[in-house]
Amino acid sequence: MAWKAGLGAIVAAAAVGAGVAWTQVQPQQTPSAAPIGPTPSEIPLTPSRASQAALAQARQDPLAARLRGVLRQDRATASILTQIEASPVPVLGPADPALLRTARYYPGDRQYTLVVRRDGLIIEIFGSTRALRSPTGASPPTSSPTSATRATATPRTLARAVAPVDAARAQAAERGLSQILVEQTEYGVDVAFVRFGAAYNLTLVCDAMGPPNCTEAAAVGLAASLQLLGGGGQ
Repeated sequence: MAWKAGLGAIVAAAAVGAGVAWTQVQPQQTPSAAPIGPTPSEIPLTPSRASQAALAQARQDPLAARLRGVLRQDRATASILTQIEASPVPVLGPADPALLRTARYYPGDRQYTLVVRRDGLIIEIFGSTRALRSPTGASPPTSSPTSATRATATPRTLARAVAPVDAARAQAAERGLSQILVEQTEYGVDVAFVRFGAAYNLTLVCDAMGPPNCTEAAAVGLAASLQLLGGGGQ
């Protein structure tokens, strides 16, 4: 299956303190006309010392070691672990061993895509150690569908509408995720974030929209629960 590399993937970038504007990586298309204006330039993401320390700590997590064991012991996924360990990007994956057994891994140049499945849901995790610098130097966007809701909702409606996703964001921040952007899409939910000095995008493709699996809060919570499987120049 030729999954599009980084479905809706945001190669972020306010990029780890570098003040770099981010842009979305879209599937390759043949342009109908020559582009107007300057094109974005590619830059590598350089992890900070704090990011490197967090990565070193994550490598010692007993749960992460158990998940690597799941991959290693299953004949269908043992070769995947070898590729993950060679990845220059810290590879994040689900903490559920049953999901890991369905994993398909797609390595790339300074990026990877990991796809897992369960009934009614496809989960795609894209990670990259590069970003695209905007030629205009524009600041990265800070709004999301949630912030648009805030502008029009009454306080009572707001409490019902955004409290779950805000709580999920707080949990994700405690887990070391930053620059979290969440968007409800026509196929599910996208969550972009930065962790370990790399840019990630979690995509949920849902058969049925809505609770319990296909909400913004559920997607952010899943992003926060992802475990380090390997990679990152270890």
